[in-house]
Amino acid sequence: MSEKELTKGAKRILDDTEENTCGFASFFILDQDGYGKKTKGSNVEVPWHLVSSEGDEIVMQAELPANPIFYLQVSNEEGNYFWSQWWLADSKRSKTNAICDSIPKDCRLIHKALDGDKVEFTCEAQVPFLKDSMSRLVTLTFTTKEQKFVTKVTKAVLKMPKASWVEWKQHRLRLWRASKVWGGKDEDDKDDDEKKDDKDKKDDA
Repeated sequence: MSEKELTKGAKRILDDTEENTCGFASFFILDQDGYGKKTKGSNVEVPWHLVSSEGDEIVMQAELPANPIFYLQVSNEEGNYFWSQWWLADSKRSKTNAICDSIPKDCRLIHKALDGDKVEFTCEAQVPFLKDSMSRLVTLTFTTKEQKFVTKVTKAVLKMPKASWVEWKQHRLRLWRASKVWGGKDEDDKDDDEKKDDKDKKDDA
């Protein structure tokens, strides 16, 4: 579809300049059955920021707190798994704004990766909107800090090929258009601004 055929709403969703690219990420420690733990240091939700859209990659970064009460701990105990979810814009994650979910990783494997002076570990994440998404996993890199014998996650970086990011936004655009069809909209692909313009023209007539 050419640029001239895109409505204002479609352009906002594709957001070619990444002007409105922002969102949130949640980080969890799960038990071996996939349930989130309720103890201190087992879950954190923070905003992420777009730090680079140049070249062939999109880079998003989140800073996690490491204070005495609110933090995310990676403990070296059996049956604990590290998991995260990233989503766009809204304060709550939904099926239509989800960017990726990380593959749960055994916390003991994370501690092995942190042997010696190492402070970083990686996880892979699935981007459900991508075709063949399980064969196109993206990489998450986490930075840790040791405080009083507690391993806390302090930073998370998501890197995604720009081609995958564009494909993600195109799929989200299709969902947006499909929702109008399912809702029985008669005004084709018009967004609220265009409807208001039409109303103003009628009022001025």
